[in-house]
Amino acid sequence: MTNFLIWLFSLGHAVVDLCQGALSILMPRLAENFNLSYFQVGLVSLAFTLSSAIVQPLFGVLSDRFSIPWLIPTGLILSGAGLSLTGLVPSYNWLLFVVLMSGLGVAIYHPAGSKFTNRYSPQQQKGLGMAIFSFGGNLGLGIGPALAIFVLGIAGLKSTWGLVFPGLLIGLLFLVLLPVINSATNGNGGSFASKVQSQNVKTINLLPLFLLLFYISIRSWIQSVMLSYLPFYFTLVKGVSEGYAGGILSIYLVAGAVGTIIGGPIADRWGPRSLFIGSMVVALLTTAPFLWVEGWPVPVFAALSGASLAANFGPGVVFGQYLMPQSLGLASGLTLGFSVGMGSVGVTVLGVIADHWGLVSAMGIICLLPVAAIAASLLLPDVRQSLT
Repeated sequence: MTNFLIWLFSLGHAVVDLCQGALSILMPRLAENFNLSYFQVGLVSLAFTLSSAIVQPLFGVLSDRFSIPWLIPTGLILSGAGLSLTGLVPSYNWLLFVVLMSGLGVAIYHPAGSKFTNRYSPQQQKGLGMAIFSFGGNLGLGIGPALAIFVLGIAGLKSTWGLVFPGLLIGLLFLVLLPVINSATNGNGGSFASKVQSQNVKTINLLPLFLLLFYISIRSWIQSVMLSYLPFYFTLVKGVSEGYAGGILSIYLVAGAVGTIIGGPIADRWGPRSLFIGSMVVALLTTAPFLWVEGWPVPVFAALSGASLAANFGPGVVFGQYLMPQSLGLASGLTLGFSVGMGSVGVTVLGVIADHWGLVSAMGIICLLPVAAIAASLLLPDVRQSLT
């Protein structure tokens, strides 16, 4: 039952995160429809981020203090409903509103989903359990562009209403299974928090927490820029078709899903700090070639860059929960939400740079960001003995 529930929450994670992946493909059409600048495109990304990520710690606190599992299907349904309206709204202001609506659904889902995943994971496989949960999210990001291309191919922006169905169907599934989830929660023992508490860890070490959140913010900055501007970069700068650009983005994101599965066991074996360093070194070496080369190496470097960057996703959440053992929901909100959101704030900054100095200059900055993340990870403590 435990493994079934972990995969169920991973499925829900895939459904809510496909919203962001789909929105990245919808944005060029929406930008053309509303005659948007790169800065305004960045504001749409920021609107999604503010509602989907920045407020996640608030829902994390709620999940720590109260048992409100019905918020999980609510988040699924709300995220899909907002996304489905993006192609139907009459103005840019309404676009911002429905994007905020979709993001709020994402924010509602994440903290509770990751908290339950932690509780249901075997003690020696916390990294693997969170990797499965993270795999769903990254898979959803990867499926999102392909789904958006399919929907746009039916009737353009008028057919985005079809994007409501994944969240609606899985949300209804969660409603049916809420008694099973509640039963498993009440009967679950040996949680991650109790393990850390048994080691007399009572306080939060703020410096490692700050370094971890900074590291995750850098990773998120890179990923968010790819989601927001990669379709523009490939179509406008490299001159490829919209379908090819969407395909490359899907390869990048699906490879990220594979990377999350690989990263969890690596962190369980060699510790999260080693994984943090190694994954960013690979990202540093592959992101620039992914953007600048031509021909068949493009999807190869896209896959390597996406997989390496996402490999630290699950271990980052587990490390955050280790640092905040009394507040698993809040730790999840910070690592899955706030720090990810701070990375997306950088998308708006890059939008200003792209408007003034060109998209090529903005993407060049992204290629250098892994250096800052590597420096932060080198300062993190090695806690592999504490996590096993």
